Amino acid sequence: MRISIETPVFKGAFLERCIDSVLTQSSPDWHLSLLWDGGDALSRQTLERLERQNHPQVSITYSENRGIARARHSLTDASEGEFILPLDDDDVLPFHAVERFLSIGQEKPWASVLRAKRIFIDEEGKVVHTPPWFPFEARNYQHGMVTDVFNHSQPYLIRRAAYDKTDGWEGFPDFQHAGEDCDIYLKLEEQGTIELVDETLYYYRINSERASLVLTDEAAFEMWRRLADKTIERLGLPLSRINDRQPFEYKRTERPALQLSDIDFVVVGDGKETTLATRRTTSALRKLGVAEDAILTVQRSGATHLEDAFANTDRAAVCFIEAGLDGVDGGQVRGLVDGFSGAELAGPRFETLDGFVANAGGTFDAEGDPVFRGAGALTAADLSQPHPVGWLSERLVLIRREVWKAVGGFDTGYALDRSAMIDFCLRARQRDFACLCLGNLCVVDPNPDATSEDPCDRLRFHEKWDALPAIRQSDFASSEAGDTE
Repeated sequence: MRISIETPVFKGAFLERCIDSVLTQSSPDWHLSLLWDGGDALSRQTLERLERQNHPQVSITYSENRGIARARHSLTDASEGEFILPLDDDDVLPFHAVERFLSIGQEKPWASVLRAKRIFIDEEGKVVHTPPWFPFEARNYQHGMVTDVFNHSQPYLIRRAAYDKTDGWEGFPDFQHAGEDCDIYLKLEEQGTIELVDETLYYYRINSERASLVLTDEAAFEMWRRLADKTIERLGLPLSRINDRQPFEYKRTERPALQLSDIDFVVVGDGKETTLATRRTTSALRKLGVAEDAILTVQRSGATHLEDAFANTDRAAVCFIEAGLDGVDGGQVRGLVDGFSGAELAGPRFETLDGFVANAGGTFDAEGDPVFRGAGALTAADLSQPHPVGWLSERLVLIRREVWKAVGGFDTGYALDRSAMIDFCLRARQRDFACLCLGNLCVVDPNPDATSEDPCDRLRFHEKWDALPAIRQSDFASSEAGDTE
């Protein structure tokens, strides 16, 4: 794998030191792309001198000034590395930056962005001891929307597969096409997670010629406001921004209650060409009044098939339902829709044929593994009411489209649909979406023990979530009823 290091060039004062920091990397797995974007004479001379060396890992192009966003867009369009590392022309990389970024990028294949720490240096390259300008912490959300749009900074490594799913670098014409960094961050976190790397992998030079000094604080505030509003519109979130300075706050806007006609249904079969269970479930949905074009059958389970199925739907919400669940023709789906008011993800309580609780919403054991809540217990009062949960069952779950768009869909690195659904719910909760178990709605589960696990799925789950125990905490409902020792 290779990192494409991409540098728009405007100023020449520190350019040689910037380039040298790339040429002396401990890893050879990089390609440096430099675009002279109508910069000063010194920067042009430096690039022409480098060009004469014909370095096989360096590409240089020249253009008139088009602004930072379009320069970055052009660089990324022309490069080919599996990862993209933006580097400004006055900054430098530690000698091991490429090596470390590549190693961590391979360890975290689900991440769309790796963000590491930086150290400030002065014009002579000496360390400047000053507090970070932006917090080095996970982003914060309200109702699925980012509250701290400014919370990012170099260095950040971008996975190209995630970048290719976005519109790419975009800035604001009235601000010299700046704002592209905040914009791409918002887009990329909709394609995968942002992982923090607690290592210094960048040196940011504080100098009187840096580009950030051109923009005023008010310009930055205005760009952040626009980006927040733009993201709300892109995701289709029922929110409006209610303040002008970060951290932003949002209020929910009213929207019509979800109707059966607003939902696409994905019926998940057992892998055979056609089955009686699939036919029975689809027939029950039609009797409920679900339109033919709103029913999609998937004859193989697994994360990839769940993701492909969701991508082939277009209504406001999607309901995944396992073929063969009893009671669909009795109105459980209708009850799920009617009880969905205000929720973003919801599912019912599951019981066995003997009336025992098989699943009333997911929780986690002491080791952080997903477990059933109430397995083997008689129905209890707290499990018979709507209550927030850690995760929902893949066997019957209703999901609003904006949740899927905001978290980047299902992680197809999982083999099993159960693993992917648990992970999906955690990422939804990470963005402050609510997972609600409609405990007053009961569905009979004819096969409650069919909960196979995959060792690779378990390893991936722990690698992703062990550093974020708060997301998996199990204090969603009373633990006095329904649990088993």
